[in-house]
Amino acid sequence: MEKCQDVTVLINNAGVGFNQRFLSADLVKMRSEIEVNYLGTFLMCRAFAPVLKANGGGAIVNMLTILAKVNFPLNASYSASKAAALSLTQGIRAELTSQGTLVIAVMPGTVDTGMSKAFPPPKVAPEEVVRAALQAVVDGVEEVYPGKQAQDMEAQLLSSPKAVKQWMATMVAE
Repeated sequence: MEKCQDVTVLINNAGVGFNQRFLSADLVKMRSEIEVNYLGTFLMCRAFAPVLKANGGGAIVNMLTILAKVNFPLNASYSASKAAALSLTQGIRAELTSQGTLVIAVMPGTVDTGMSKAFPPPKVAPEEVVRAALQAVVDGVEEVYPGKQAQDMEAQLLSSPKAVKQWMATMVAE
């Protein structure tokens, strides 16, 4: 931490996901999702909050997923870890407002990375996610949904959350 005293923006971008069924999930992999996606974000935010305060407030950008708001089949533990990180983001935002720290939740849909290679299109380009995240810092926006898939899902969740959850449940065969 001694060498990181000039930080004004913290971007938490580490993430793992194993696409496993709830009933047969490998507990080691599930714990890894919780440790990286939630606990790692928690620890980084806690470590850098005082540095950000000393540097005028700054911003924390937590890279999450729209699956933090609705669970996708074969991703129960991944979605739960990201939902925990979203809740953490909201709590940190409330706690750090007084020090002038902007806390942002970035919630894209499927991002075109190695982690999503098994998923069909549409996928949002990583560069688009980065641009949206950085623009949120500039604009002071607390939640951003990069890509059409995430924007459509958020709109559907706002208008008919139960229908979205029912639709998601039909996406995996027994």
